[in-house]
Order: sequence, then C-alpha cells, then structure tokens
Amino acid sequence: MAKKKSKEQLEALKGLAQREVVKDETINARAQDPRFLEMLERIKDGQSIRGACGLSKFSKATLYRWMDKHPEIKELVEEALDEGFGTIELNLMRSASQSDDKDWRALSWMLARRFPSEYGEKKELEITAKKEDGIPEVIAMIEQTNAMMVDEPKDE
Repeated sequence: MAKKKSKEQLEALKGLAQREVVKDETINARAQDPRFLEMLERIKDGQSIRGACGLSKFSKATLYRWMDKHPEIKELVEEALDEGFGTIELNLMRSASQSDDKDWRALSWMLARRFPSEYGEKKELEITAKKEDGIPEVIAMIEQTNAMMVDEPKDE
C-alpha cells in the first residue's frame, strides 16, 4: 500500500516542481538569446570562443558563468566546438586537395594552435642520467627545453 503524503510533503514537491520548471525556462531563455545563438554559429564555423564572443558582442565571462551553472549550455558550446573543429578539418582537406591558389598552410597553422593535442607539433626531450648529483643533467634538460621553446635548432 502506498503511504499518503502529508500536506507539507505535497507542498514541498510542488515547490520543487515549480523550481525545475523555472530552471528549464531560464536555460531555454538563455539558449535562445540572439547573441548566444550568433556566438554558437560562429564557433560552429571554426572560430574560437574568444573570437566568437567578441564578434557576437556576447560576454565571455557570461558564457563561462552560464556553462558552470548549466550543463545544458556547456553541452551546446561543446557541440559547437566539435562542429567547428570538423569545419576547419574539412576546409583544410579541401584546400590541400585543390590546385588553385588557396593556401592550406594557414588552416594547418590554425589547427595546430587551436587543437595542439591533435595537430600540434610534437617535440621530444632526450635526457641521459649518470649516478652523480644530477645537476649537469638538470642543466642540460633546462637548456634543451629553452631551445625548444624558442624554436632554436639544438647543437649536436
């Protein structure tokens, strides 16, 4: 047998349901903001969040606050970023395969900067250690790292 809910419990449930409706309406209203929608479209076209917010006149701080508070908003932005990534990749493939004056290197550069884990230049650091105090090895490692950071060819 189901227990009857007390009047207080029913009122609490009504209040919870009302808060959820207001929450959903708030998210929906935010997701329908014209500047937010324009910003999403720009991200889908391959622009960065910073660039898309700037051109859409949509505050980057507001976007990140909304994303922190509402997983649905964060999901919309992440989907737009994925689509933008695909847009850049597709444009790169098309321009690399065409024989016209389009230069694929600019798109390649953009991919490497925007998505370094997927398209960034991979650099290796070689360390040789001896059973000493390790100071020469640490100095050599710092020198190699500094050379990599300024893209200087290392002496061999």
